[in-house]
Parts: sequence; structure tokens; C-alpha cells
Amino acid sequence: MEIRTAPIPAQSPFIPADTRIVVGAVAPASPEPIPIVLLPGFEYRIREWRHPTTGETHWRLERRKATQQDDADGED
Repeated sequence: MEIRTAPIPAQSPFIPADTRIVVGAVAPASPEPIPIVLLPGFEYRIREWRHPTTGETHWRLERRKATQQDDADGED
């Protein structure tokens, strides 16, 4: 799956001009970006990948089972 990004639609003195936002993910089943759903119990990482022949930058989303349960949601 590839993470599709786009330029920030609004300008702000607090956001660098070259900052991009995540639009969604593109998969073989859908050429249009689809929303990304983050499931509880998993850890996610976005990683930059460059195409070996074109040098074009792509972003990949990696998911793996969480090693320990995160209690940041405040549930007891």
C-alpha cells in the first residue's frame, strides 16, 4: 500500500511551506486514495521509500502487533 500525500491547503506561519498532509492510502484495488483506519492493538510506522530507477519518493504504512498495551486512552 502507498500513502498518498498532498500540499497543505492553507498557509500558516507555524507550518513550513513544504509540509504535506496524508490524503489516504492507494492500493491495487483502488487507484483513488482511501481513508486509513488505525486499529487498536497495533503499532504503525510511516516509512519513506524511493523507487530504485526513478528516484520518486513514496510513503509506506507498516503495521505490527503492539508489544504492550498502551493505556493512553484512560480506560481502567
